[in-house]
Amino acid sequence: MSIISERLTKLGHTERSGFGFGARAASIKTPVILVGVTIDKPGDAKGVNADLFVLTTGKKGASQKIGLKDTELWGVLVAGGTGKEIDAAIEAGADFVVSEGESAPGAALRDDESGKGFVVGTDVSEDRSKAIDAGPFDFLILDGTAIEFPLSVGAVLDIQEKLVRYSHHIFLRMSDFPDQENLELLRDIGISALMYDTKTADASNLKSLRDAIDKLEPKKQKNSAEAVLPKSGESTSGDDDYDDQGHDQDEEWEYGYNERSQ
Repeated sequence: MSIISERLTKLGHTERSGFGFGARAASIKTPVILVGVTIDKPGDAKGVNADLFVLTTGKKGASQKIGLKDTELWGVLVAGGTGKEIDAAIEAGADFVVSEGESAPGAALRDDESGKGFVVGTDVSEDRSKAIDAGPFDFLILDGTAIEFPLSVGAVLDIQEKLVRYSHHIFLRMSDFPDQENLELLRDIGISALMYDTKTADASNLKSLRDAIDKLEPKKQKNSAEAVLPKSGESTSGDDDYDDQGHDQDEEWEYGYNERSQ
């Protein structure tokens, strides 16, 4: 399993480690929402506070083959080229491959251990969205660069209108930065990651966003059922069943007793 796939299954979870007598348990919390950054070259990741990095495409849309050092979670964009460049990127340490559009080589969809993402276009038919949702993707990247904060009700509905088409984890490409209140809204509608570009996103804004997400708790689940008290004079179904069962048992006992006494 890829790191990105495992990380997405643990959003908002806290894991504790520590073994042996007297060992101190260490808590590791996976953020509720991940912060991703697109970079042009490995050096652009230096000093950037993010959970994952994505290397942009190289020549003719092929994936870059230079790895990121001292970075646990990173992947590559691919829009062209061949499977050889993808293999080289994975050998260099890429954990996932993101297909940017349908011109990416089919090798990006191979059944292997690498994570898989797909950049969804802005004008997608209903049939195509069904095909995308049936694909072997760990996450989908949708365009959210036009989103402005604070969110209005209409803006939230616009985002949800896109989300209802897909069952995969959704990453949003962003240009603006949400505050704590709007982060909660994005969490509640099911956004798994916010993606930014180092060419347009300031490092201090990314750090502030990362700090705000660290304070974000998982979405509270509402109880789907509430206890209903019986009205005065009514018995519960359990009591009725008990009475009926007892009545049947009395009849069976009486019948057996009469049979034995004859």
